[in-house]
Amino acid sequence: MRPAQVLQSYSAMMALGLVLGLLTGGLPAYTKEVSMASLALLMTLSLSTVKLGEAHSREHIEHSAKALLLNYGMLSALILAIGVFFEREYWWGWALMAAAPSAVSVVPFTSILGGETSKALFSTAANYVVALAAMPLITLAVIGSAVSVNSLVYSLLLLIVLPMAASRLVMRLEVNKAASTAFMNMSFAVLIFAVTGANRDAFVADPSVVLLISVGCLIRTFGIGMATEFGLRRVSVAKPARISYILFASYKNLGLTATLAIALFEPAVAVPATICIVFEVVWIMFLLRYYPTVRG
Repeated sequence: MRPAQVLQSYSAMMALGLVLGLLTGGLPAYTKEVSMASLALLMTLSLSTVKLGEAHSREHIEHSAKALLLNYGMLSALILAIGVFFEREYWWGWALMAAAPSAVSVVPFTSILGGETSKALFSTAANYVVALAAMPLITLAVIGSAVSVNSLVYSLLLLIVLPMAASRLVMRLEVNKAASTAFMNMSFAVLIFAVTGANRDAFVADPSVVLLISVGCLIRTFGIGMATEFGLRRVSVAKPARISYILFASYKNLGLTATLAIALFEPAVAVPATICIVFEVVWIMFLLRYYPTVRG
């Protein structure tokens, strides 16, 4: 694979960041700063594809309500149910994941898989607006006094509100799609490199914990994703409509989760999100092969 092709590949750049982080130990002195800067850039470029005011029909509003129910209802509840089986620092990591909004990548993945992209766009925008209130409320309710309210609000302003505003400017610049994808993938790779490096000891010191977290990630990604797929097929929801629902039911913004874990707590809290990122990449690779074989 040529360098230009690697830069355009989400999975290849994720794998590169993961391997380099494990081999080198990342950037232990600047993990928080590098993670936040990388995610802020990634969010800005990702949100530049989301038209925050796109609401042309009642169907958009109904779709966003269902997407919120799937992501902040069903998926968050499952994540919390999985998290209770882990020790404190890992439990906090699962709790932060449950509080996070859907991944912005739901939008391009919906388009690639042949789903209803305009509804995914509007539902993603609604998800992030709701997240500004839902994330602090869920985090404080579940984790409680261990989290700094001021730090959480500051981080949300820096990692959601600021990128939302900056993304409107990027939209006007009409950045080349290939260049935007390359910058997004590089930002994601740097984020994974920093977070994985900071948690290298957790990955190699206790394989049993990594295995248990991996089982949880498998259930919260493949398990709930396929359950949603079969459930929607059973009630005769057409494939284009199902696609975005399945993505909202199985994707969280794990970059935001990992970054907040390091900013608010300690690197170990980011371990569940870091491992789940691998499963989300494999999940989308599976869906790319699965949907072309599915009718209706």
